[in-house]
Amino acid sequence: MARFNLHNVPIRRKLTIIVMATTCVALLLACASFVTYEQLSFRQTMVRDLAITAQMIGDNSSASLSFNEAGSAETTLRSLNAEPHITCAVIYGRDGSMFAHYQRTNTTNCGLSASVPALGHRFEADYLAFTVPIQLAGETIGTVYLQSSLVEMRVRLHRYLIIVGLVMLGSLLAAFLLSRRLKQSITEPIFHLLQVTREVASKKNYWVRARKHGRDELGSLIDGFNEMLEQIQARDVELHRAQEELEQRVAERTQSLSKEVSERKQAEAALLRATTLLDESQGLARVGGWQIDLEKNSLFWTEATFRIHDTSSQEYTPTIDTALAFYAPESAPVIRAAVQEAIDHGRNFSLELELITAKGRRIWAHATSKVVSENGRPVRIVGAFQDITARKEAEAELAAAHHKLLDVSRQAGMAEVATGVLHNVGNVLNSVNVSATLVAERLRKSKTASLAKVVGLFREHESDLGAFLTQDARGQKVPAYLGQLSDHLAAEQAGLLQELASLQKNIDHVKEVVAMQQSYARVSGLTETVHIDELVEDTLRMNNASLHRHEVKVVREFAQTPPLVIDKHKTLQILVNLVRNATHACHTNDGAEKQMTLRIVRETDSVKVSVADNGVGIPPENLTRIFNHGFTTKKEGHGFGLHSSANAAKAMGGALSVHSEGIGRGATFTLELPLTSTKGPPCLQP
Repeated sequence: MARFNLHNVPIRRKLTIIVMATTCVALLLACASFVTYEQLSFRQTMVRDLAITAQMIGDNSSASLSFNEAGSAETTLRSLNAEPHITCAVIYGRDGSMFAHYQRTNTTNCGLSASVPALGHRFEADYLAFTVPIQLAGETIGTVYLQSSLVEMRVRLHRYLIIVGLVMLGSLLAAFLLSRRLKQSITEPIFHLLQVTREVASKKNYWVRARKHGRDELGSLIDGFNEMLEQIQARDVELHRAQEELEQRVAERTQSLSKEVSERKQAEAALLRATTLLDESQGLARVGGWQIDLEKNSLFWTEATFRIHDTSSQEYTPTIDTALAFYAPESAPVIRAAVQEAIDHGRNFSLELELITAKGRRIWAHATSKVVSENGRPVRIVGAFQDITARKEAEAELAAAHHKLLDVSRQAGMAEVATGVLHNVGNVLNSVNVSATLVAERLRKSKTASLAKVVGLFREHESDLGAFLTQDARGQKVPAYLGQLSDHLAAEQAGLLQELASLQKNIDHVKEVVAMQQSYARVSGLTETVHIDELVEDTLRMNNASLHRHEVKVVREFAQTPPLVIDKHKTLQILVNLVRNATHACHTNDGAEKQMTLRIVRETDSVKVSVADNGVGIPPENLTRIFNHGFTTKKEGHGFGLHSSANAAKAMGGALSVHSEGIGRGATFTLELPLTSTKGPPCLQP
């Protein structure tokens, strides 16, 4: 149900609604209280009257009950005809049976019951029932039940409701007429104030005033409104006076405008001359000034500008076209377009350009301009000219040094990979040496010499071999000895074959690691389409021996990712570096279990490879400088690994980041690679 809103109702109607609503609510509450009180009072009266009548019937019927004279009791009950509201009466005997009863004519709803009703009174839908005991000498000998109609109470209620309705109508009518008469004392001042407000708003007439009707709140409001009008009037007068003064000042300013323009031109010319004198006095030959007069289409240079161009004012007179001829072929169109933009649209420029001086030297210059306009039209272009050849050469040297540093970092990264390969190959070769030593030791202790002795005995008794084996004590032991020797040689052969298989496996692993390193080295600097999970597995195989030696458990969490177009060697360099650092961090940790987790996660436009360890962790102060060149926490470290890895990731359009919660909490290095390659040379498809 929508809430009734009085905000947009006119104030006269609003006052009428408020008065009528208040009056209606007050009358309703008063009438409801009155009717409720009358109803409760009438019900109590009915209960009291019916209780007296029932007591009288019980007293008059006690003798009839004592002598069992039902007729006498019936006669007593018929006396109730004098009470028109009593519709039914019953006298019950001592045993609870109906002794006598009475029912008014034309009464259909008597409600007689064969059993004795409960004592006391109760209001039903159409009647009031009352039950009292009949006592004689303190002993209950029966019960009287009376039933009284509620018609009279309802008729009385209807009359009250009619009276209430008439009172409501009369009261509301009187309230309406009275409010209509009295509300004018409120609405008239308000409407008068509204008319004054509209006149002020529409005509901007701040001289009118609202008329005060009394000393109440509306009177105070009108006083405040009139005071506000006085203040606005005073400010309006001040505004007009200020406007007149402003117009006068604008006129005076307009008269002196031409004079100021002339003075500004003189000041700019003096500035150019001062710049020239300052250049000459302080020897600042590499910074000069220039000015183009667009009205005269002339160009002015300071002496420093002449010196930058390896000429002088006696040898050369600059013009716009001839000055542009000094610029190198690749710079001339740029400065020509910039000057034209300044002339046509008044746009300033700041350019670094290459020019060829009068002596044929190629130098770099920084040219800046400031367009001077009059009446919205460019009239002059004033600028500065600085020789920045030394800075350009320094920048070139810095770029070369940076490139050299990147090359050194890359070589250091390649050395890291090679060191890892050699480290793993060395571990495998240790296993090869152990297997070879064990094979040699077993061959030295072999029982093949005992077999030669048996063969020697057979050759000695070749002529009587049968007698030797059956009659000679030594010959009789030979078959059993040959059986034992056969079992021993078979076990010895199996052990040697097992060691030789391990030896062959380790040699194959060495060949595989070396071949893998050679394949990565051959394609360095080119992008290829690779599967990142295979590249991670290659990294783990290169570090397999180190991981086993340090007892580091490797957990793989690889998500499905599409092939990447990346520099395979740079990516391997980064991954090998991260895995080696994680292995070292786990080894230096005193924890019971050493674990490294490698995750591959696909993002919207990139793939992230994370190497997480539960090692020694990284303190917060080192997180911001861990990728700096030369920074390391290892005694034997050089600080190239992570720095070169970060540079390699950036060169591929990716990023390398680190996260650690502190000492002893492990660390996570994340390599982010783009799904689409935007860096490097053309792709090399495998």
